[in-house]
Amino acid sequence: MKSWLLGLVLALSVVADPATERVPRMFHKGDVWVAVGDSITHSRRYHSFIYLYYLTRFPDQPFELVNCGVSGDSAGGAVERFPWDIEPHHPTIATIMLGMNDVGRGNYGADKTDPALVARRQGSIDGHMKNMDKLSDLLRGINCDLIYLTPSIYDQTAEMACYNNLGVNDALATCGQRVATELAPKYNAGIADLNGPMTALNAAYQKDDKTKTLVGPDRVHPGDLGQFLMAYLFLKAQQVPSVVAEMALDTNGQVQASTNCTVSEVQTGTNTVSFTCLEKALPYPVPIVAGEALELVPFLQDMDREMLTVTGLAEGTYVLVIDDEPVLAASAGDLAAGINLATCDRTPMYLQAKAVADLNEQRHAIPASRLRTLAAQKLFMGRNKNLDTDNFEAMKAALEARVEELHKSNHPLYGYMKGQAATYIKYKPLEQELLAELAKITAELWQINQPQAHRFVVRPGSAAEIAQAEGRILDSFASFQGWNPTGWTNTNAQVEAKD
Repeated sequence: MKSWLLGLVLALSVVADPATERVPRMFHKGDVWVAVGDSITHSRRYHSFIYLYYLTRFPDQPFELVNCGVSGDSAGGAVERFPWDIEPHHPTIATIMLGMNDVGRGNYGADKTDPALVARRQGSIDGHMKNMDKLSDLLRGINCDLIYLTPSIYDQTAEMACYNNLGVNDALATCGQRVATELAPKYNAGIADLNGPMTALNAAYQKDDKTKTLVGPDRVHPGDLGQFLMAYLFLKAQQVPSVVAEMALDTNGQVQASTNCTVSEVQTGTNTVSFTCLEKALPYPVPIVAGEALELVPFLQDMDREMLTVTGLAEGTYVLVIDDEPVLAASAGDLAAGINLATCDRTPMYLQAKAVADLNEQRHAIPASRLRTLAAQKLFMGRNKNLDTDNFEAMKAALEARVEELHKSNHPLYGYMKGQAATYIKYKPLEQELLAELAKITAELWQINQPQAHRFVVRPGSAAEIAQAEGRILDSFASFQGWNPTGWTNTNAQVEAKD
């Protein structure tokens, strides 16, 4: 790891003062988690990446994730839709990440020095806080625990074509600080700071190339790299365990350690150790679309340690065979030091986790590309008090009329709204079917994630086996063969935020 990045990682890893730290509680069996936010929640993946961690790490503790993000929304909008979009889910815990649309981005920029604009900046932040207070009060009123996420960053340092509303990220940081100091104590809420660490990571990422960004070409919406980092920072704030499983044996057949797993049927031979292991968790299958994430944060060390250690082997190269399949080659020294099996994409545990991840992506896509668009259009079109948003034909006519108006005026949002209207018109009649499919997939996820016992054999390998299996342990994310299901990026394109 680069020296400057190592220093940053160490800085981000410092534990906050226990007197001021408000650790977000972890999710529990039976929880209903509502993720409240704007477009960065509506169509993006940080919450899905977090859910995947729990699916793989705590397979015996099922709970539900409900995407309650709305593209273009604010804290005031969340208050407005609370009775029909949030409360009916009967949430036991809510994460709230809002602010990007609250701070008045158009009031910022190096060339925007008009005193009236400057005055509006403070008013926007104050208004955001009032609405965050109202939203928090509503949630606590239904006995829902709260976790505040400080807003993800606005990239005001990257060199790109998009106009730079310089000062927006500072305003977002102020919003996060005020929520942490004013609202978190009032509502006994946890805090996961995304803005501070992401600002630092983004600066480090741009150290040698100012055109790079953890966000995107609009300076607002983190892509999959940024979304994965957001998930990491959230899980780090929750202080989740790092260990998937740890199994350590020697050539005398002694089990030195068996953390979060059961090791049995140990047998030994000449430079050979075999055993059966039932792990209580699955490794996290880091998606290849997360880009350089593993080079930026120590995710594997902090949250994905599936360690196999075998001591007492004679010098040489060995193969690890799981369920009669050679999965990796390693030296006696590497095995004695310990190998992180979570970085090996051939193990049956990894392949099972990959299947969970693929199905979790299907779960994510239903709200991200369909259901949340229905909610967004009900919210925004419903501000016309003469429109009955529960009348499909009336909504269809109103949406088509709006799209036509935008088309005639050559409005820049025409293409976006045309897609949104088409999505609403297509999927609103299918809403109940989509909800049923979402519930079915969620239930299936908590079935296919159950760990299975596997037979491990560590033995000297033939030249052919070593050639087949070597190179499977990877320490560079640039060569990491993660999963990339078909259509992975499609939902972002379909529900691209225009807030």
